[in-house]
This record gives sequence, structure tokens and C-alpha cells, in this order.
Amino acid sequence: MSFARTVKEELVSIPASLDEQLAEFAAFLNLSTEFHIENRQKMLDFKTNNPTVAKRFLQLVRSLYQAETSLMTKKQVRLKRRQTVIIRLTSKIDDIINEHSLMDNPLESQDVLTQSEDQKRAYLRAAFLAAGSVNHPKTAEYHLEIYAQQPDQIVFLQQLMNAFDLNARIIERRNGYITYLKDAEKISHFLAVTGAQNSVFQFEDLRIKRDFNNSINRVMNCEIANEKKTIIAANEQIKDIEVIEKYLKTIDNKTQQVMTLRKANPEANLRELVEKFEETYQETISRSGMNHRLVKIRQMANQIREGLKP
Repeated sequence: MSFARTVKEELVSIPASLDEQLAEFAAFLNLSTEFHIENRQKMLDFKTNNPTVAKRFLQLVRSLYQAETSLMTKKQVRLKRRQTVIIRLTSKIDDIINEHSLMDNPLESQDVLTQSEDQKRAYLRAAFLAAGSVNHPKTAEYHLEIYAQQPDQIVFLQQLMNAFDLNARIIERRNGYITYLKDAEKISHFLAVTGAQNSVFQFEDLRIKRDFNNSINRVMNCEIANEKKTIIAANEQIKDIEVIEKYLKTIDNKTQQVMTLRKANPEANLRELVEKFEETYQETISRSGMNHRLVKIRQMANQIREGLKP
């Protein structure tokens, strides 16, 4: 089961007061319900891919309006093995349309139904159930979104989300718009706002594990990269030493000490070379001092190479 489906399974189980039910129904009605007339009969069709969400809508219809309904399914062409569940309302249509100003000013009605914080939470809960999705926290990026066809509807959703300091953004998509969250903490907060407490715990647990693993990988990659740089630098230094020993008869003692040390420790990094130097020669030397001598070796070898050029 996807993480989004897990969240929705939890959200549909949350009990709601009458005011919260009306807010939920308003979200379902405006985001996933179509009005049409067939054989001179007015109808409302609620569509979803999730049978559990369909059940929640049906419960609201029966509780709030006692409307007559019929259930249909329709296979999706693009998504194999997925079916669209359609709940068709065939009575109380005028009552629903008038109460929610569906043909006049639905946003004004939605605003009236989302005055309290609990009503806002209920509306967002149903909006996510009807038209929302969230990436699994194990995936490459965090993302939660809610879709709406109309620009004024998506702005209304964004305003509701931002009433809880979620910093939701809007982007246009094909055939509509989405309001979305990218920050992991904001997504976790949205889940808490809508009442999905168990999903919050699961999200945070997986997020912490993922971030911890990513941190370990970054440290390991950094260490591997540093090791690689050390080996490359050491190999170049040994080549320089071979050139110097081949063509120079006289080498000062300090340079000779480092040359001997590098040949004996071909994979040692700068810090390890300092430790080996102090252990071998019983002398103190700083990292910058060691690096200065290695730079001198490189310069000496380059001078010899330049002198050998015809």
C-alpha cells in the first residue's frame, strides 16, 4: 500500500461533528463532483479511485441529505487495474446546489463553512482525500499536493493551508492547478492538522531513518573522495621523489627525511605523515611545515623535468 493510501485510510476513520461534516462535504462537492442532466433529471457524480474515500462521501450524503444514490465503476484507460468509483446522487440535488451555492458563488459558501479552525481542518482533510497525494518519505524528495481545476479554488485551498503556517505554493499543471508542500516539516504538520496522527509518526520515523542514512552516505562519500585525493597526491609525490633521486646527488637532510618517509608510507595522508615523522625522527613538525616540504619536493622535480626537455 502506498503512503498516500495509508494516510487516506486513517483520515476516513476520523469522526466529525455536523459542522465538520458540512465542511468535508463542501470539499468533496467542489473538488471531485460533477453536475449534469440526463433524461431531464439533475444528477451529481462524485468520482474517486479510492473505494474507502467513496465510502466516506456516501456516509456524508446519507447523514446530511438522505439523498438517493447509485454506485458505478469505470475502468481507467491510462491506469491499468484501477477503477474509478462513481457515486451518483439522484435526489435532493436542488437542496445541495442551493445550500452550497454551487451554481452561483461556491467559494463564498465554502468560506462560510470554514470559519472555525476545526472546520478548516475538516475541509483540508476531505480535500486531500478527494484530490491529494503525498510521496512516500523513502523517495528522493518530499512532496504533498492537492489538485483543483479552477484557479480561484486552488487559491482558496492555499489560503486554508497557510492559515496553519504551511507556506503552501501554487503551480499550474495540465488541465488545472496544484497547491503543494516540499518541506518535510510542513508535510508532517499538514498530516497533523488533518488528524492523521499515526501517519505523522510513520512519516517522521521514516524521514529520520532516511535523513540519517543520507548523512552517513554523504560522510562516507566525502571520506572516499578524500582518500582518493590522498592516494593520487601520494603517487604523484613518489614519482617526484623518483625523479629527484635519479638526477640529484646531493639532497638536504630535511627534504631527504620527508622523501624517505613518503616512500615508506605511500598511502598516508598529511596528518598521518606528521605523526610518522615525529615518531621516526623524534622531531616536532606542523602540518603546514610538512606540506611546505612536499611542495618543495614537487618544485625540485619540476625543475629537473624542465631541465631535461630538449
